[in-house]
Order: sequence, then structure tokens, then C-alpha cells
Amino acid sequence: MPFSELTMGYRVARRAQPLVLYGILLVLAAAFGAGCTASESAPPPAHTPAAARPAASAERAFDREWGERSLARVPAKVTLPDARAWHAHPSGSFTVLEHGPTHSTLTLRVTRAARLVRPEQCEEDARLARPSLPTIDPTNIVERRRLAAPRDFDVRLTVAVELRATGVHGVALAVGAATGRCYVAIYETEASDVSAAEEVGDRLGVIVSGVLETLRVPEADERVSPPTGVK
Repeated sequence: MPFSELTMGYRVARRAQPLVLYGILLVLAAAFGAGCTASESAPPPAHTPAAARPAASAERAFDREWGERSLARVPAKVTLPDARAWHAHPSGSFTVLEHGPTHSTLTLRVTRAARLVRPEQCEEDARLARPSLPTIDPTNIVERRRLAAPRDFDVRLTVAVELRATGVHGVALAVGAATGRCYVAIYETEASDVSAAEEVGDRLGVIVSGVLETLRVPEADERVSPPTGVK
């Protein structure tokens, strides 16, 4: 896969961010280089010219038909792309939303905590409750910053991209602490076709800017309406 293909990855709110794009380039380029000498790594897929790709891809269909969903169990109010295609189910103290067309999951949790809890403590508690949460290799990180959502939470965002034998894997982890509450959101996605880097980067950008930067957690005394459209 040529480097020009990789630079079409991660974007936020459809605005080019050169440093972030350069970061994903370095991460994936390094991974491709390591893969050339690792016997367990699959070779990169052959390049297909952009003109030869299907015009109406599942990725392009992802960033459309947005809808807000109220998840009473979390509780949270979340705006989702391709909203009708997400299906939610409980998993311990977490709620997992799955988007089959893009092989994506969004895992959410809001819990009570010590009054002066910190984001690091919230993440540690979440990993104890759900050991399967992805462990992020620092060399795969393409962005790390604070988020202003949910309101009143001190939220740390980490976005990473990893080349695996099965394709390109992306993760966006948001961990936040408020007075007496913890919030955790984990988005994971994977693609393995000729435009995998571009697709994963686009999905991460859509989720960070459209979902994680707008997600709302109601106050303790605010009622959350029953879930609509998510089964």
C-alpha cells in the first residue's frame, strides 16, 4: 500500500489535521516495515486504483442518517451515524452497541465512584470489570487529548491504529471522571480491504467528532427516556 493511501486516514469533523495524519502515516508505515520481516504477519493487500473501487462503499454509507439514542442503562444520550444499523446489548456493567456493516463496536459505561476520582482510576476500575478492553501500544497512538464531553467530566481521549494479520484495527478510548462518577467509552473497528487504512481512519474521525465529542450523560436527577431505535 503506497504512503499516499495511508495519509487519507484519520480525520476529525471533515477537517484535515496534518500532524494527526502524519502520525497515522508513521504508525502504519512502521508496522508495514516490521511486517516484512515477521513471518506471522500477512503481506499488505495489493493496491487498487481509486477509480477501480466501488463508488458506494459501506464506509461512505456510515457517515449519514444520524440519530440520537437514549440509553437508559448507561445512562447516556448518544448521537450515532447510520443510527438504525446499531444494536445494543448489556455486557456486565457495560452496554455494547454493534454496527455490523463496518465491524464496529461502541462500549459504554457510567458508574458511581469516589467523590474525587481521577480518570486513571476510572480506567483501572473499568479494566478490572472488563479485562477484554483493548490495551493500547504507545507506538500505535495517533492522537491523545482532552475532550469537553460529556459535560462536567474530565475526559482523556486516546486514538490508536494498529496493523494486524487480519487487517487495520482502530480504537478510540475516552475515559472521564466527574464528581463521584466515572465514564468510559471504547470504539473499535477493523477493515481488511485495499482501502483499509482510509476506511478505519474515516470511521475513527466520524466517531470522535460526531459521537464522543457530543455524548451527554444526564445529571443524577435527570430522567433518561427509554431507548428508541436501538434493539
